[in-house]
Amino acid sequence: MMSGNYRNRADLRKKPRRQFHHLAKIITDEKEPPRTCTMFDVSHTSARLVLETNDELPDCFLLLLTRKGGCARRSCRVVWRTGVTVGVKFANR
Repeated sequence: MMSGNYRNRADLRKKPRRQFHHLAKIITDEKEPPRTCTMFDVSHTSARLVLETNDELPDCFLLLLTRKGGCARRSCRVVWRTGVTVGVKFANR
């Protein structure tokens, strides 16, 4: 039995996330090809991403939300990591 101030991760969010399933691309360096990931939930300020592999991911990167990236892109900062699942906060939001 747990006691004290235990709260799950969802309780700590400032903005609610909605379920989402969308392929996106991660740009970490202009010299490397984009990495594919899946957004599984998203809010106005953050998202949960699942990576294809457990490769090293820098703390900050660019997330392309459309095939060519256009205006649908977000600068991201990693907030938490668990295996291939990553929680990110959108910069400047």
